[in-house]
Amino acid sequence: MANMLIQNVVFSLVILIIASLLAEPLARIFRLPFVAFLIIVGFLGSELVVMLGFDTGIRASNFNTMVFYVFLPIIIFESAYRINRLALKENLFVILMLAGPIMLVSAGIAALLIYWGVGHSSGFPIYTALVAGALLVATDPMAVVSHLKRINAPQEVTTLIEGESLFNDAIAVVLFTTLLTLALNQQSASDASFSGWATLLSFLKIFFGGILFGFVCGCLGTFFSYIIKTRILENVLLVSVAYGSFLIAEDTLNVSGMMAVLTAGLIMNKAHEKFIPAEDRVFVNYWWEVISFFANAMIFILLGVTITISMFQERWLAMLIAIAAVLLTRAIAIYGLLPLCAFKLKKPVNEPTKKMLFWGSTRGAVTVALALSLPVELEAWWTIQSMAFGVVLFTLFVQAPTVPRMLQQTHPKHNKSHINLMSRKKD
Repeated sequence: MANMLIQNVVFSLVILIIASLLAEPLARIFRLPFVAFLIIVGFLGSELVVMLGFDTGIRASNFNTMVFYVFLPIIIFESAYRINRLALKENLFVILMLAGPIMLVSAGIAALLIYWGVGHSSGFPIYTALVAGALLVATDPMAVVSHLKRINAPQEVTTLIEGESLFNDAIAVVLFTTLLTLALNQQSASDASFSGWATLLSFLKIFFGGILFGFVCGCLGTFFSYIIKTRILENVLLVSVAYGSFLIAEDTLNVSGMMAVLTAGLIMNKAHEKFIPAEDRVFVNYWWEVISFFANAMIFILLGVTITISMFQERWLAMLIAIAAVLLTRAIAIYGLLPLCAFKLKKPVNEPTKKMLFWGSTRGAVTVALALSLPVELEAWWTIQSMAFGVVLFTLFVQAPTVPRMLQQTHPKHNKSHINLMSRKKD
């Protein structure tokens, strides 16, 4: 029976992947992000399969392993490995502020807004709200950056959005897992005592332990990369570093696999720039772009599969509360917290770029992945998942399509011909 379910899962995903081939031309016609149509394909495909009486084998209980151990390491590693290091270095302080202290404060603010908005302390306690806040603060530039690069947006805007996402994705996963453990512990024992210091120390251990182990893995990968110098084997090595650093960090050392993957990816980025010929790097980058695209596509298809009509009927108010909380929190972060952190910079973030950082902070793969990985044992897990899906759908169907138009207003040199997404050129 178990084998049959596995076969059903694989067959269902293959059918959905084939159907997703229609998403790209449709997205181009309707001027929506490609991933938005992947969600539609996943939703319609799963509804059709269920109507035909076919058991897909896809269960909420098996999303955790599939998403957390298969897709997320690829997405984080690819982002770190392929990011423009020079542009990252120029904007590093602002990026680290956005992805570090500002993100942590934003998670707390979002959690309080959601907690007050829901107003049900027994069914939706503060610990559950903290999990929701950590889950919703991670930004994902996939839908927006593809637009920005296509219309030659200013490098500063693209780098800030992409760099913030790279770091806060990994940090958000650490925060999410720490708070999720806390929420489950509080839920399992009514008299469980809360220790802020213990939680903080646990977070720091997981966070910096992951960085340290990722550094070790990156150095080992650099050594083997120097010896191999064969582009096909380099790809095999990178996959080994990505999954090896994650699995050992998470399951053996009990530290952050995401921070390990991020650190290892940044080190391999620099190593390949030094040791690998330019033409081989083009091959490696293209290969990683393909597998990262596949991982992102699978996550959004799974989002579509998971969405149900009853979710909107029963949790529409929770979705609206989450959307409002996320937008308000982002406004506080960009217009309140960022100026406080970066007031001494010689080149502070200007107002047009702040507008792009505010409206371009879409939620995507990481938010979906964390939502799909929520254990069903957690109280109100379906409410949190509904909130996450509502926020992601809002950012993909409302925010992302309007980002190019906003760029036209904030950066007037990008005239209408740059914004015409219908006359699209090959990337």
